[in-house]
Amino acid sequence: MRTRTWSALAAALLLAGCGGGSGGSDDSGDDGRNGTVDPATLCVESGCGEKTVLLTIPDAENLLFSTDGRLFVSGGTNVYEVTRDGAEWMATPLLDGSCNFTGLAIQRDTLYANCFDKQLYAARLTAHPRLQPIHQYDIAAPNGLTDGPDHTLYLANGPLATNALPNPQVRRLKLDPQDPMKVVSDEVWTRQGLLGPNGVQRKDRTLYVSNTGLGGLAEIRAYDIQADGSAGPGRQVASLLTVPDDFSIVRDSFLVAGFGTSQISLVGPDGSISSTALLSFSFPSQVRVGRPPLFAPTDILVTEKGILGDNVSPIGNRLSVFRRKATTP
Repeated sequence: MRTRTWSALAAALLLAGCGGGSGGSDDSGDDGRNGTVDPATLCVESGCGEKTVLLTIPDAENLLFSTDGRLFVSGGTNVYEVTRDGAEWMATPLLDGSCNFTGLAIQRDTLYANCFDKQLYAARLTAHPRLQPIHQYDIAAPNGLTDGPDHTLYLANGPLATNALPNPQVRRLKLDPQDPMKVVSDEVWTRQGLLGPNGVQRKDRTLYVSNTGLGGLAEIRAYDIQADGSAGPGRQVASLLTVPDDFSIVRDSFLVAGFGTSQISLVGPDGSISSTALLSFSFPSQVRVGRPPLFAPTDILVTEKGILGDNVSPIGNRLSVFRRKATTP
């Protein structure tokens, strides 16, 4: 299914704002945050592609690759490293305990994960990483997360908290240049134009935020990171009927997870849209292109969250891959 304008995207995607964003490792052209494959080679339509469920992830929320292709997935009870042994996929929990995790980021060989217990967790990317809390937030809904330049992390507070009034903002954390496990400052970076911020992504020195705007309409906003680290004026780069759950960047295009319509979409720089069929996924929350050695660059990984607050039913709670159908000789 293809359309040509951002307004058509709004009509096609009745998306929900529940998930957070994630970030990668650096500003290079080959990182785990942004895809480098040509978007024209991707299949994001049900006519050419098909979904395969890989394994169960309770309340699957977000996913992120490291530069060397390790895959990490957050969910409502833990963060997992996903590995493969032959035909069998496995999810190894990284926390000794349980927490409702949201956004993920990687910087300096360290994995960061936001959790709704109001803490930031981190783990060095050793052979067997173990998450531990490293910072206490004074916000109620730490959600989308991405890495930034100069040893920084950016996160969204929103869109909603279960135990506090909305306090929409993007915050900036500064990490110790000598110790990536130590946060040295935590401050509001911008509130401009934000009513319900959710996912956070970065490309070069521009931060993108999915946001519920005035009148209940939703948008993706962009903020340039100024030379002094402050936020430039926000601008709307996409107008939608409702907030996308989360999105990722593939060169000059966006991959969007449509929670409300249970589909995924590819948005081109000219506004053209390719989408899978309605209800082709169970409330997807994040979508990213694959990375070797686990996946081909044209594979599309999707976390299917399912019903909010349900960690056990077959509706969602899984990690899936969408790829082009095999051709018959």
